[in-house]
Amino acid sequence: MAATITVGTNSWVTEAEGNTYMEARLGAGDYWTNGAADNVPALITAYNWLVGCGKYTFPTTAVAAMKSAQCEMSLFLLRNSPDIDLRMGIQAQYVVEAGVVKEKYRTPTGIPIPPTVDRLLQSYQSESPFHIFDIERDEEQTTSYNAPSNLTRDP
Repeated sequence: MAATITVGTNSWVTEAEGNTYMEARLGAGDYWTNGAADNVPALITAYNWLVGCGKYTFPTTAVAAMKSAQCEMSLFLLRNSPDIDLRMGIQAQYVVEAGVVKEKYRTPTGIPIPPTVDRLLQSYQSESPFHIFDIERDEEQTTSYNAPSNLTRDP
């Protein structure tokens, strides 16, 4: 049974919109061909991964950035899917280092999102980094609080 796109349910774009995007995308022609069997599964998988990764909160109506991100993510999957699956499998087994090239792996980090897609969806991120900065202590400032003597002690 062939996969079918239902915009609003499993995709933000139709296959025709994906074709239009990829025709204007430099380098996409090596991986995307109008009517190819992998186009629809790539778009649906891209949508599912973006919605399910937990990094973003999307509005109910898709905007241009979301559609572009889905197309970029589908292109990323078409280019890298076999390698992604292999590396995610290795990471899921908590392998730290493997292979002749001595690849080093972190603990599983979830669904890989390429930087281009992450940048397109930056305004929909549901998590944000926090910043730590140095705090200077004023050694001349006096206080009446004495932490060790204010603690209750067991006899």
